[in-house]
Amino acid sequence: MVKQVLKKIKNKKWLSLCLVLGLTFLIATMSCHPMFKAGSLDKLIYRLFTDHIEENNTFPTVVGMEEYVLRDEVSSLEEIMPKIEQYQKTWHQKIQLPVLAQQLYFYMPNQLVKSLYNVKEFSCQVTYIPAFSEHAQIVSGEGYDTYQGDGIPCVVSEYVAERSNVLVGDTLEFSEWKDENKETLKLEVVGIFKATSDQDLFWQVEPKDMKGSVMVSEEDYNMIWGKYVDDGAFFCCYEMFDYRAVTNENIDALTKGIVYLVKKDKAFTETFSPFLTEYFKGKKTVDITLWVLELPILGMIFAYIYMVACQIVETEKNEIAMIKSRGGSRFQVILMYVLQCVCLAVVSLFIGIPLGAVLCKMGAATTDFLSFSFAGLEIYRPVKEMLVYGLLAVICGIIFLLLPILGASKVSIVQRISSVKINKKPFWEKFFLDFALLAVSIYLIYNFNKNLPSIRENAISGGSVDPILFVNAVLFILACGLFILRLIQYLVKLVYRIGKKKWSPAMYASFLQITRTFNKQSGISVFLILTIALGLFYANVARTINSNSMERIVYDTGAEVVVSETWEKKHLVEMNTIIDYEYIEPDYIKYDELLKNGTCDRMTRVIRADKVEVGYNKTKLKNCVMQGIVTNEYGETATLRGELQGEKHWYHYLNMLAEEPNGVIISSNLAKELDVKVGQTVDLIRYFDVTTLEDKERGKMRGKICAIVDHWPGYQKYTYESGEKEENYLVVANYATTLQYFKMSPYEVWMSPAKGVSSGELIEVLENMPLNRAKISSVDAQVKAYKESTIIQITNGMFTLSFIISLVLCVVGFMIYWIASVRQRELLFGIYRAMGMTVRDINSMLINEHLFSTLLSVLAGGGVGMIATILFARLFAVVYLPQEHNVSIFLHYDAGDILKLVLVIGAMMVACIIVLRKLIQSMNITQALKLGED
Repeated sequence: MVKQVLKKIKNKKWLSLCLVLGLTFLIATMSCHPMFKAGSLDKLIYRLFTDHIEENNTFPTVVGMEEYVLRDEVSSLEEIMPKIEQYQKTWHQKIQLPVLAQQLYFYMPNQLVKSLYNVKEFSCQVTYIPAFSEHAQIVSGEGYDTYQGDGIPCVVSEYVAERSNVLVGDTLEFSEWKDENKETLKLEVVGIFKATSDQDLFWQVEPKDMKGSVMVSEEDYNMIWGKYVDDGAFFCCYEMFDYRAVTNENIDALTKGIVYLVKKDKAFTETFSPFLTEYFKGKKTVDITLWVLELPILGMIFAYIYMVACQIVETEKNEIAMIKSRGGSRFQVILMYVLQCVCLAVVSLFIGIPLGAVLCKMGAATTDFLSFSFAGLEIYRPVKEMLVYGLLAVICGIIFLLLPILGASKVSIVQRISSVKINKKPFWEKFFLDFALLAVSIYLIYNFNKNLPSIRENAISGGSVDPILFVNAVLFILACGLFILRLIQYLVKLVYRIGKKKWSPAMYASFLQITRTFNKQSGISVFLILTIALGLFYANVARTINSNSMERIVYDTGAEVVVSETWEKKHLVEMNTIIDYEYIEPDYIKYDELLKNGTCDRMTRVIRADKVEVGYNKTKLKNCVMQGIVTNEYGETATLRGELQGEKHWYHYLNMLAEEPNGVIISSNLAKELDVKVGQTVDLIRYFDVTTLEDKERGKMRGKICAIVDHWPGYQKYTYESGEKEENYLVVANYATTLQYFKMSPYEVWMSPAKGVSSGELIEVLENMPLNRAKISSVDAQVKAYKESTIIQITNGMFTLSFIISLVLCVVGFMIYWIASVRQRELLFGIYRAMGMTVRDINSMLINEHLFSTLLSVLAGGGVGMIATILFARLFAVVYLPQEHNVSIFLHYDAGDILKLVLVIGAMMVACIIVLRKLIQSMNITQALKLGED
């Protein structure tokens, strides 16, 4: 039987290769899933940590503890160390990650201190830090380890020196701490220090956060503790673990370890939990998104496999019937085909799993729909689950291959001859399944649109994607395709009847063939409609999501590059209370060099403040957003999409503002709340942005409304805090006026790179400039970060893979059907030739069949894809961009995607006609003619 199976495979090598192709894609798509999922989860974890570092400038994976020990229980630091080492040992057992740094420090309770140069007492604490000298830099004076005097040396941080007015040479007297001789503790300030580097992981607790610590040596610390302190002291230990070693494979064990440590010790602190919580929420979304986007691909592949299997069975029905008539059992027939399927599946398995890794890399490399960047894909590695998924795909593929065999294996040669039925109606047409599915789909669309606010809220709160939305899109395409196919059938019959008495013999025979075999052709027609519709739909949805996200980023940023430095405050203090402050402006002249050397084309300063109250009569709105702008520079630098500008170009509003020194431009929602119009005046009050002074006015002015706008560069109408939506109100004033009334305020520097200079190159130049802890934002970097986010990359990747796979299967499946169809009609062509038809007539028959079956199916697929885009693209975009925004979601079609689809389908049809023409010419037509004459 094995030889017979191998012979069958050899005799039908092209159909067998087509089956191998389908099985290979099935195995590749299934085995791609665990690899893509593992890489995406690893990327999700990594991005959670790195985003936290960029946004907060703090290390994300830290554990620690703080404990108070009595002097009666412990007499020196050496006695505490075994306890600390036991803590660390337990941490390492439960958190099996590399330790990057460790910070250990000891301190005594706060004490009021007097100094020679400060008339007021201030609080201080004596601290000892092991390895202090390795991570601290003395900026004034000397270290306590090099001091040669008679007193007890200490060093203080720059923060303590500035806050408490402590200088080198000062003496700190701890009036509450006295020895047995009633002598108070006095420390000599011998140096001022700072951390060696802002990037040094050792300083988990930075010097400025150590509550006014003064640093002493271990020997002096032990002496002070034993001689001057009656109660006890604290010790703190922190360890910084390598977040890069956290993967989807060890995160479950890590989570269990963290939970254990938190429950065991109340003094234990950790920073892992927020990231673990976000990860497990994201993991659920990743899993659902992958399966939801992968199922349509699998559906197409299964349809392809079933179609090829049906073609093979159709060509072998007589052979199966012959075996049955010669005494072969149904089990033997099925076993023979099982062996055939297994042979093909084994070959496909060896090809499919490596191809799955390639598909995963392609999906992960997708930066946009059908755009790839293969850098940084090391995180996507093959996993052992790929083999399990591959074997599962083999089993499913074999089941689909055997489905047509189960029916054909029942029929003997006698039954085969007596049960020939032409044009039997398919199940879906007979029971109006297309109407039922279409009704269900339309109801779900209505329901989704009705519940759009709740969909937004769920997405904003971090809820998982609703898979029914994605499934419904495929359901609609299938139902609509079947419905249009029914209409096509009626159209073909109508055209046939209209010209029934006028057609030439060739055209008449062609229409006769189409109408008689239409239901038999429905399989390939549905496949064509689904393939083209899904391909076009995925392309349009991907473009819509990506384009809308990019437009939002451009609008929110305001300019191509925005630099925001950290401004220092000079405080005015009375009675240890801040009563006023002023900002110290960083050197702005340094930016002029960017204009001079051609790195930057345009530049402007933009004051942004959010503690501004705007009032008219008795109505007042607090916490409005204010921009202070230099109108001409702002117009040259900022960007605003044309269709967002309203009736007039926004430059008109800038000109109005420039002509009115005390003029303001306000947002339309602010105008509505205050019930004001252009030409009226509003009162502006700006408050301090320090918590202790939040109710104190920093300045006030009266502004004349020059314009009311719906959109403005950098103005976000809505912001979301903890999932709650807040509406923002905008007021724009002249830069000079804001300085006049509200004093010097922190501003952002908006920039436009010069022609030929990318924003990345500009940012690289900025990073090498002496900026004070600057935050640099750019449109390109934000767009790149968005496209590299886990869910968006999965979506773009799966949409792209779906498009590519569907086109490949469409071309191959289409060719298979028509080649098999022509071979089955070889005798019929011979009869036509015997009746006097020429080869040209037969070719025209085939072209006509393509026009009224293939071309109509292709057009139907395109139409269904566009209808699905109109109905579903905005819903999909809301899932990925749930926040309400000034820029409304718009549909985006890329002519390039449609052109690619048209070119592929057109080339497929032309190639098919050429191949069929060659096939007809190569047939043994002489024998067919003789059969026709007989």
